[in-house]
Amino acid sequence: MTERRITLSTPIRDSARVAKIVGAIDKPNLRVVETVLQFEEPPSLDEKWRLGLIVGASGSGKTSVARALYPGAFYEPVPWDPDRAVVDAFEPRPFRELETALVAVGFATRTSWLRPYRTLSGGERFRCDLCKALLDSLGEIVVFDEFASLVDATIAKTASIAVRKALDRGTFPKRLVALAHRRDVVEPLEPDWLLDADSGKLTRGRLRRPRIELDVREANRALWPKFAPHHYLSGALNPAARSFVATLGDRPVAFAAILQSEGRRGRKRVHRLVVAPEFQGIGIGGALLDALAEIVADEGSKLEIVVGAGPLVARLTRAPNWRLVKASPVGRAQRHKGESAKGSFGRAIVSFIYLGNNAKST
Repeated sequence: MTERRITLSTPIRDSARVAKIVGAIDKPNLRVVETVLQFEEPPSLDEKWRLGLIVGASGSGKTSVARALYPGAFYEPVPWDPDRAVVDAFEPRPFRELETALVAVGFATRTSWLRPYRTLSGGERFRCDLCKALLDSLGEIVVFDEFASLVDATIAKTASIAVRKALDRGTFPKRLVALAHRRDVVEPLEPDWLLDADSGKLTRGRLRRPRIELDVREANRALWPKFAPHHYLSGALNPAARSFVATLGDRPVAFAAILQSEGRRGRKRVHRLVVAPEFQGIGIGGALLDALAEIVADEGSKLEIVVGAGPLVARLTRAPNWRLVKASPVGRAQRHKGESAKGSFGRAIVSFIYLGNNAKST
C-alpha cells in the first residue's frame, strides 16, 4: 500500500508567556510547531467505493488527513432557521425526493418534519445534518466530521446502518467519508475502506455487520401510546385490532395492528404500522410487515395494506412477495355502516396484498 506523509506547521506568535514556554523546553529558536502524520493512502476516486471511514481518538489527525485527501469536500454546517419547519430548510427540490431522503437517513416521523431544528432531539438533529450534507453538497465526495459524536450508541448504530443502505440504493449519488472518534460505528457503517488514524493503517474491503435478529409476537395494546406520537395518522387504535410488537433483545422497536377487512372473507388489513424514531431507516418496518403477513397466512388469510408513504411504496413495489393491487392518486372516501367516515381522500395511496414467501416477480 502507498504511504503518505503530511507535515502540519503552525507558526508561533511571540509573547511573554510563549517565550517562557519555549525557554522551558530548551528550544530557544523554536518558531514553528510541527506535527507529522503518516498513513496508508485510501483508494483513489478511480476505484469503486461508496463509503470510507477514518476513525481515531481526538487529536489523532483525522480531520487534517481528510482535508489533505479531499480538499473542499467537507460539509460545513450552516445555521438552521430557528422558526421554519425542517422540511422547508433544504434546497428547493421535489417533495418526493426530499421525503425519500429524510426517510433514508432514518428520520421518518412526519410530525417531526413540521418542527424547527432547534426543537428536535440530538438524534433527529444528527440525521437532519446528515441528510443535508448528502443532499445539498455539490461535489462527488462528502466528508462528514464528528460522525455520530453527540448521540447515544443506539442512534449511532441505527443511523449508520440507514446511511449505508441509502448509499447502496443510490438514494444519494455521492461518496461519503465519515470521520469518527467512536469505533462502535465501524460494523454498522460497513465501510468499503477503513483508515485507523491512531496507527495510520488502512483496511480495504467492505466490512460486514452481523444480522439484526428481530422478534415479532402478539402484544398488549397498552404498548400503543408509546408509538402513537410517531404515527402520521390519528392516534386512535381500533378496539377490534390485534396488536403486535417487534423487539430487539427485550426492547420494543416497532408496533403494528391488524383488522379484519370489512366485507372480505379471508382478508386482513394493516391498521397501524410504526417504528420508534431511533430505529427508523434500517428496514425494521418492512421486516415486521413481512412477519405479520406470514402470521396471517399461517392462519389461512391474506394480508393487505394501504400505503401513503413514498419510501414504503417503493419497498413493497420492489418486493417479489407483495403485489400492487391499486393506486389511487387522490385517495378514496370511506363509509362505515352506511355513513361517511374519515378516509384517505386527498392523499395519494397504493394498495398491496401479500402473496407469500414463494412468490416470484412478474
